[in-house]
Amino acid sequence: MGLFCELTDEGQQRSRSRFSEPKILRMAAHGGSELERGELDVAGLRRSYWLARAPRWPGRPAPPLLIALHGSGMSGRNMAWLTGLAKRGPAAGITVAFPDGWGEAWHPMRPPDAEPKLDDARFLLELAIYLEGLGAASSWPVFLTGVSQGARYAEHVARHGQLPVTGLFLVAGTALECSRRLSPAPQLRVGMTLVIGTADPTTPYDGGALIRRGLSGRVLRRRAAKHGELPGEDIVVGAEALMINWAVANGISAAPAIRELEMPPDDLPVTRKAWARPAAQPVTLYRVNGGGHGWPGGPQYLPSRVIGPISKHLDATGLLLAMAERETASATGRPTLNLGDFALPVRLNDATDPRRSLSTTPSTRTEPVGYAIDIDRSCRWRR
Repeated sequence: MGLFCELTDEGQQRSRSRFSEPKILRMAAHGGSELERGELDVAGLRRSYWLARAPRWPGRPAPPLLIALHGSGMSGRNMAWLTGLAKRGPAAGITVAFPDGWGEAWHPMRPPDAEPKLDDARFLLELAIYLEGLGAASSWPVFLTGVSQGARYAEHVARHGQLPVTGLFLVAGTALECSRRLSPAPQLRVGMTLVIGTADPTTPYDGGALIRRGLSGRVLRRRAAKHGELPGEDIVVGAEALMINWAVANGISAAPAIRELEMPPDDLPVTRKAWARPAAQPVTLYRVNGGGHGWPGGPQYLPSRVIGPISKHLDATGLLLAMAERETASATGRPTLNLGDFALPVRLNDATDPRRSLSTTPSTRTEPVGYAIDIDRSCRWRR
């Protein structure tokens, strides 16, 4: 994920985790269900993933599936730590899969020379089918989210219809211009949400070449070339241009409704832009004004001078789960109540019971779930 790489711009090497694997898994789950690690053979390659299962209740269908894609230089386990989804997904009745990208990256345009048979889209599709066979999740509805490079790959997969998803949720990443040229209009008609900062030091809000400066930038450029990126394929689509593109594809031609969210005075201002019309899938942009490169509501994993400030009270995980809950309720005919813009975590009498709807239980929290894990103890930092 951009600056989730091994070295900071100051070139400071981070130490490897000193904790044993089981403890890392417990921490990644934030006190919830421990992650399960699994593997699949896809196109002759062994692919790995991490799974946080929602409880399966007698007489009820398998829970919906959320696939969460990490950024460059991360793993699925890191994504579980960053987002808190290992605990909060199952608590909302949603099984969450955290697949591992090959070489800690995703490959939208072509496989790398070292693995010409690599097919990331097929991996995601077969993973959804496999988890349905296990009884861990339904293969529909399926929701897709990603951060940074994972967000760009998630958008590519949905744009080209490579995975039949019900909702798309992107954080700190938009879309590749080369991907949009291949399919100017998205193939799927799904609800789409983007959460992004205007001061992201790696992803320009208005589009253009990815920003890769300093020592970490050299690391990222080398990694991108290793994974098949060609010159000119680092151009990203601007945030608002991307949302208009998806809105038009969903049949929405009207201008967005714009609202300034009420944020605490010590947090970043947030503008919400919502494109909607009756019977159309909504498109929503959360513009974090002055926000940096990270997961809002998650940890400030590096100093703000390196990655920019991360919003503390805009809860991206809550927004994602609320979207998944609404879409699942719509698909199954259950009533739902919109929690509003913040979608803060809810308090459940039994946090493992998916029958307590995320969107029908009022929240009494005034801040997102805390993160008590130091970044050096949770992410792998390598030379």
